[in-house]
Amino acid sequence: MTGNNTNTRTNKIIARARLRRKKEQYKKMLRLVMSLLIVMTIATFTLSIRSFASDREAEIPSYKYYTTYTVQDGESLSAIAGRYITDEYSSMDKYIAEIVSINHLISSARIDAGQKLVLPYYSSELK
Repeated sequence: MTGNNTNTRTNKIIARARLRRKKEQYKKMLRLVMSLLIVMTIATFTLSIRSFASDREAEIPSYKYYTTYTVQDGESLSAIAGRYITDEYSSMDKYIAEIVSINHLISSARIDAGQKLVLPYYSSELK
């Protein structure tokens, strides 16, 4: 009978050890799932804030204005354009092309000191 009691006791110890391992595996899996949920929640929250911020930026109206500028000695059209271009223009070339068109210039390379140019620009301020 003692051999049978030893087997029973050994089986109980093995069963408890298996149960402990299963509980530990369950706890690890639960921690992993909770960690993933937290990361997903933070990512969703961050993306929502960024989306909201970009939507708010898009809501700010932008008005197109024109100003006159007198060309100084040694200035180039690209240097002047670099000071007046705004984010609404997709490239410097497009902005310079608009200046050339507005001012009926023959070439963007040919401007003279003292020449008056009309320069477009955008502003969120309503004037």
